[in-house]
Amino acid sequence: MLVLCAAALAWTGVYDFIVVRGIGGVPGFWAPERLVAYGTFVLAPAVTFIPISRALRIPLYDLEAMVAWSTLAFVVAFVEPGTQPSLPIVLVFLVPLTMAIATIFTLISAAIGFRLLTRRSQRYDFVRARREGYLAAMFMVGCLLLALLDVLSWVNAALLALIVMLLEVFLLSRNPERARAPASPGD
Repeated sequence: MLVLCAAALAWTGVYDFIVVRGIGGVPGFWAPERLVAYGTFVLAPAVTFIPISRALRIPLYDLEAMVAWSTLAFVVAFVEPGTQPSLPIVLVFLVPLTMAIATIFTLISAAIGFRLLTRRSQRYDFVRARREGYLAAMFMVGCLLLALLDVLSWVNAALLALIVMLLEVFLLSRNPERARAPASPGD
């Protein structure tokens, strides 16, 4: 319960710095208020995702989530996109957004996979959950990118979903055990 309260307080601090105070308007990279905001941007995901990573024993999940969410908070707070954002500015926003969304979908995928896929032949692991999390995040960010380009339609979203699903089917159809096994003399 203490961890939950600490996480809620830390994310309230992130909201306060970005939305209420508008920390991006404070001049100077080393201004004291900005330094506290940087610390809050790292502390909030740390307090949230380190306990989750430790409880579920997901390797490097805490580091991935901290980098993704703190970078996303930094970009939202301090990067001025302008009226016509350039490609580097769009990428600086979309890459941490994809990673941040993937951390959430990784947990959702793991929860669903461990609950539904209980047979030994369908073994579920966090590598698969992470992959599915990133595929779902890429679908969402792809739809966002299509909307930014003013070409998002149901057909385009369905085609993007089909691409993502076909990619997952392809990755599931690969047999890593067979690839690692030595070739038999008759092959």
